[in-house]
Amino acid sequence: MTEQTTISKSKLLPSTRIALAAFLHDLGKFAERARLDSTLEIIESNKQLYCKHHKKNVDDRGWYSHIHSAYTAIAIDLIESRFPDLKGDNMSPFSDWKSKDADDSLINAAARHHNPDSYLQWIIATADRVASGFDREEFDKYNQAPDHVKGGKNHYTTRLYTLMEKIWLDRKKEPGEQQDIYRYPLKPLSPESIFPVEVEECEGDDTKAAQQEYRVLWDSFFTALEKIPTSHQRDLTLWLDHFETIWGVYTHAIPSATAFGVRPDVSLYDHSRTTAALATALWRYHDDCGNLAEEVVPDMRNRDDWGQKKFLLIQGDFFGIQDFIFANGGQTQKMAAKLLRGRSFYVSLLTECAGLKVLEELELPPTSQVINAAGKFLIVAPNTKQTKEKLQVIQKKLNNWFLKYSWGQSGIGLAWLSVSCNDFLKLDSVEAGKNGYKRPFQKIMKQLFEQLEIVKLQQMNLCSVDTPSVFDDYLDEIHEKGVCQVDGRSPARHEVKGICCGDLARDQIQIGYCLTRYQRLLITRQPLNNQT
Repeated sequence: MTEQTTISKSKLLPSTRIALAAFLHDLGKFAERARLDSTLEIIESNKQLYCKHHKKNVDDRGWYSHIHSAYTAIAIDLIESRFPDLKGDNMSPFSDWKSKDADDSLINAAARHHNPDSYLQWIIATADRVASGFDREEFDKYNQAPDHVKGGKNHYTTRLYTLMEKIWLDRKKEPGEQQDIYRYPLKPLSPESIFPVEVEECEGDDTKAAQQEYRVLWDSFFTALEKIPTSHQRDLTLWLDHFETIWGVYTHAIPSATAFGVRPDVSLYDHSRTTAALATALWRYHDDCGNLAEEVVPDMRNRDDWGQKKFLLIQGDFFGIQDFIFANGGQTQKMAAKLLRGRSFYVSLLTECAGLKVLEELELPPTSQVINAAGKFLIVAPNTKQTKEKLQVIQKKLNNWFLKYSWGQSGIGLAWLSVSCNDFLKLDSVEAGKNGYKRPFQKIMKQLFEQLEIVKLQQMNLCSVDTPSVFDDYLDEIHEKGVCQVDGRSPARHEVKGICCGDLARDQIQIGYCLTRYQRLLITRQPLNNQT
């Protein structure tokens, strides 16, 4: 299996469809807990199509596990009118829902993640299992487990646990001594709902009351989908950006997993986003490499390929944040508040733009970026030669921009690391026998940060022969306005309220001004008219 020499320019749209299918795979958990109205006939039919059937013996009628899979199909049908067009002849890589090849439709790929059969269904199912960190034995048990929680609660009444409660400064204290007394209330995301409350305030034993809470949340979610502008439905990638935000608002406090005694401390939003990123990278890896479905499916079914490094974790980091925000050396202290505010926001803005640049060049949807905060971002991409070549080009462009506008005092570095499905497992059984339990992903992230430190020490790649000199034509650019009065080194090209400043300082002052006067700031490549 060899890699293609170039990546097709039409990969973004099919990649986005894969991301959407993966993002929707657990929609049924939300819908089932909200007890959406549907006929018994449809539910039973969907159970046979999408749920895993188990038998103790030949005479046993058996039972279906993970009923939420049946509700995923029901829910997608209910909200499909709010989606962009997902039917028709050109739904690559999926087939039309109503065609003779409907087994490979988006709805089936999303709903059959616990009972996969086709190639695309296995892509979503594998991403789901990797995102959950299940090894084979643990997942097989989970796949047969009923939807209940230890301690008398069920999947309706259980509320999301908080991670922070398991963090303490007293290392002498045993983990078992730390009691789980806080939960997140089942409410839409807001400044108030982000704070956990004591368990008595939001978690009870009344199943019907809990179902009603879910139904209220679902109705609000359904209404919010109607507010996505109709014009944005014509652009699937833009629409997915809207949907991801809405999904985050209404599922941030929904526990993703409650069966098999799993500690419910991962939200449905976080699990959905991670699954979408992994599924997109996995599909793109095989598609970019030209791998055939009939060759891939047996390996995915038997997990023979879980040691193969198909994913590329891309870490971006803003270097020199302190120097960037608190830079001085100019001749003025005027508008210091606007400047500080603008510089602080500029760090987030540049990090966001750098992440978007990586996604754009690699033709990945917005869901492939799983983290963007505190001057860092993390993107999951396919581990191919083409991906790494594009990253090197992007790094060069970033270096050139920071050399031009910050004179090398700050920069954004990119580091990447090849990983496999096994690297996401909860426990490393090989290391466990030697040094106790270890989490492979912790080791992977440590290696990624070590790689980032190397990039930081090689910042701007100044030793390369093709790196432009910072001071080329520098003196020729200084005209009658002289040197920037804000940073003391850039050529002054503008005058803002009597202050002569350079391009970057002018932008920072302007942004600091706008942040207190406008509700939104829009990143665009072209100017907009006054009515937009």
